[in-house]
Amino acid sequence: MPIAVITGGNKGLGLSQSRRFLDAGYDVHVVARSRAEFDTLGQGAHFHECDIAADRAADWLGAIHEVTGPIAALVNNAGVHFKKPIWDVPPEALDRVLDINVRAMFAACGRYVTLHRDTGGAIVNVSSMGGIMALPSAAAYVTAKTAVVGLTRSVAVDAAQFGIRCNAVSPGFIDTDMTRAVLEKDPARRDKIEGRIPTHNFGQPEDVADAIFYLASDRAAYVNGVNLPVDGGYAIGF
Repeated sequence: MPIAVITGGNKGLGLSQSRRFLDAGYDVHVVARSRAEFDTLGQGAHFHECDIAADRAADWLGAIHEVTGPIAALVNNAGVHFKKPIWDVPPEALDRVLDINVRAMFAACGRYVTLHRDTGGAIVNVSSMGGIMALPSAAAYVTAKTAVVGLTRSVAVDAAQFGIRCNAVSPGFIDTDMTRAVLEKDPARRDKIEGRIPTHNFGQPEDVADAIFYLASDRAAYVNGVNLPVDGGYAIGF
């Protein structure tokens, strides 16, 4: 049974990713700071409590590998948003955004490659529209998610010699509980956003999960170093 490790796979988009891999017959190891909705996943899911930003060497990944053996897919999904213009971002806030969104992912990628030089594997990093374009009042977040795209390309080049692929996914506007809660208070904003998307609708969490699963699977054996937007065409313009 193949093994998938998903950071932040306990809620939101990550929960859908965990379900997608479970449905495909994977054993799924979820790494997060709390269980949240993890217990809804059922058989085949394993929880590992960890603050990945505090583990600078990604020892958590080594510990899982020691028990499971080769990990077919690592999904670096965990991240944090921060919405303030650059002049209002205190140094400690920038550090937190970079620690979770970049440094923890960087460490996980490096540890994964070290552990899988003889077996190969696949890494999928979750970026954002902020990795493709500027978002208003989100300088720290955009900086971090742009770094994710660069990291993905670098890992793809360096790790290919070991049979390891690395790709990224950039979700656009996805219909989640959090998104709905925010936009219910501002229906005009939702109308504006949907008008900007060529398909004129928000995506579903399963759309993102399917894209990640594809990139992690053998179906994408010749896909390496790409950043795949899952955004209904939002990033390509009007």
